[in-house]
Amino acid sequence: MRKKYVQGFKINRRKVAGIAEVESTRDPQVDHFIRVIISRMNREGYKYIAAAYDHPPTDPTDCLSVVIVLGDGYDEEELKKREVGPLDESIEFARPHVLDGPDVWELWG
Repeated sequence: MRKKYVQGFKINRRKVAGIAEVESTRDPQVDHFIRVIISRMNREGYKYIAAAYDHPPTDPTDCLSVVIVLGDGYDEEELKKREVGPLDESIEFARPHVLDGPDVWELWG
């Protein structure tokens, strides 16, 4: 089976934990904040939300990350070279606080 890759922004669980003022990235508050972050994103500003393999994992117990996908494909190097283009203001707003990227991740599943 061919690997598929996604380009976009990862929601960084450690940054979210800091905002939620909890110590563990596994705290249920982190998951709640991630749902709120996604709900505040402009749906027209991204392609889809995906789970992707983290590199390197933010937390050794986490190997998957939530990614706001702007592009996808089967050629990892081509995606790394591709410009993401103008970003939606909802992504720009969240970027310094809870997002990492842009980057390319292997799609989970």
